Amino acid sequence: MNQAARLLCSLALAACAMGGLTVTASAQHPAEHAAEHAAQYAAQAVRPDDHVTGSVQAPLVIVEYASFSCPHCAHFQIDAWPTIREEFIDTGRVRYVFRPMLTSPAQIAGIGIILAECAADDRYFDAVDLLFNEQSAIYEAAQAHQPVGAVYGRIAGALGVAEMEFDACLRDPAMTAIVNSVGHQAEIDGIHGTPSFIIAGKVMTVANLPDGNFFTWGDAPLLINGDRVPGQLDGDSFRRIILHFLDDNARGLDHGSESAH
Repeated sequence: MNQAARLLCSLALAACAMGGLTVTASAQHPAEHAAEHAAQYAAQAVRPDDHVTGSVQAPLVIVEYASFSCPHCAHFQIDAWPTIREEFIDTGRVRYVFRPMLTSPAQIAGIGIILAECAADDRYFDAVDLLFNEQSAIYEAAQAHQPVGAVYGRIAGALGVAEMEFDACLRDPAMTAIVNSVGHQAEIDGIHGTPSFIIAGKVMTVANLPDGNFFTWGDAPLLINGDRVPGQLDGDSFRRIILHFLDDNARGLDHGSESAH
């Protein structure tokens, strides 16, 4: 396990160095701006290689971009995901797509991507949950110069992945190709930080503004009933956000109009 982890660490991973929730907007030509929005609408569509949970009949699709090395993503998984799963996915109101990304440290993000892919298809979201719940243990082991492989081995075992099977996955060139591709795909989709979400064809994320952290949707603050939404990655916040978009869908509002929010 340790040898395989060292092999992974030596790979030329296409990591995106995104340390937090801040999204820095660069100056864009109007045509580039329109192209990025078009890419985000395209990114909303479920792809053949996506990992998806929830009813195909659900009225709302949410795409999450997250990194297994991102502490904010772990916060979301622990504090918001149970509410989303129980109240909206299990009840047929939301179809949810998870797309992994590479952020620094790339080795931790990359091993997480491979371990989740190595699990059985019906255990993928269990793998996501375990990797984020064990993220602090992974970092603690690394900082203490203890065997990080032991933590990954524990996660793999809980998913029914034997040590030899996990080691084979770490060495598999096809898995390495997946790791190296996710950063490029996120860039194509117009994703610049984690965690980010595509809802109704636009990226929703948290921006660090002078007066605090707030959710943005597209190029403007996310407004619900005329108020900006504080950037809290918890169940109450996402319940409010999802109900907002479900209500708009029910009323047939055009999400392409900023005035609707």
